[in-house]
Amino acid sequence: MALSTDKKLYIAVGVLVVLGGALYFQKKQAKEEAATYSLAGREKELPKLDIKDADIKKVDTITIAQPPGDAGKPAQVVLKKNGKTWELDKPVSAKANQSNIKSLLDNVKDLEVSEVIDDGTKSYDKFSVSDSKAVHVVLDAGKTKVADLYFGESGSRGEMTRIAGKDGVYAVQGYSSFMYSRDTKGWRDLTIFKFDDKKAKEVEVDNENGTFTFAKKDDKWTGKFKKASGADKKVGKLDPDKFEPSKVGDLLRAYKALNADGFGDDKKPADVGLTEPKATVTVTMADGGKKVLLVGDKAEGSSHWAKKPDEAQLYSISSWAADWATAEPKKFEKGNNDKSKAPPGGMHGMMPHGMPH
Repeated sequence: MALSTDKKLYIAVGVLVVLGGALYFQKKQAKEEAATYSLAGREKELPKLDIKDADIKKVDTITIAQPPGDAGKPAQVVLKKNGKTWELDKPVSAKANQSNIKSLLDNVKDLEVSEVIDDGTKSYDKFSVSDSKAVHVVLDAGKTKVADLYFGESGSRGEMTRIAGKDGVYAVQGYSSFMYSRDTKGWRDLTIFKFDDKKAKEVEVDNENGTFTFAKKDDKWTGKFKKASGADKKVGKLDPDKFEPSKVGDLLRAYKALNADGFGDDKKPADVGLTEPKATVTVTMADGGKKVLLVGDKAEGSSHWAKKPDEAQLYSISSWAADWATAEPKKFEKGNNDKSKAPPGGMHGMMPHGMPH
């Protein structure tokens, strides 16, 4: 039986729909496959930093160059490992902050290249990864380079980064800029004293007012004060009825984890009142060991210059610690709320550098 014209038209339309659907799915599949190949290709092109624990343990030199004009930051920082301990070699020779260096090395292990931003060299200035604009970080293990990286702009795509020996700008995930761009003080060991205040058995404070002698008996502090000849007439005596033993505990808390506010590398003891100190604090431990600090003139603000008698290094210390060294008898009396129980800004002067103040 012959098909009518209408039926032939419906069949033709149906065939076209089927063929069109087949062509659509074929193109879609081809596109997905192409995308897969393209993604795989792009991923394959990404350089792998892949810095492992074993590599980090071998690092013995860290060099960080800051871009010119970065106020407050040293042009170059060089840190060197001496045995198991890191030391600051440039811009000054000093003990290094071990915790801050560990944080940097841990961060390097977390870095991961996530994207190619530009596969050429023309955009180095644009993304601040050129020699003159980048933070340049080099990790050496002997003659082997563990990492040689240039860090530039930060953005939602990651840290713009150049890898030495490879053309291109890459987005890197995991970068923490503050770990690499510290000022000189941030790389230095700020520790002046660390001791267990519960093991202190005697404390002596000698200053222009006189000499305080505190001794622990049955876990309770006793106190004596001898006024200095020529001391201000307003300086009273240490009244046994007014003496508050817990004040000695406050003094010890100020010194048991004493950190420097700054350093007097360009100064001499005679310049800052440390040839003839304004005060001397001596803490004698249960094992006979002594912690001694000499306190001199005022530094910036309310800070004071200080040093250990057996070291050349000059420090500045917070007023919280210095005020105990220059105290009058009333500072150790009951009911004396002179706001000296806490340093300015909370725990400033006690926290290791790198932790929030």
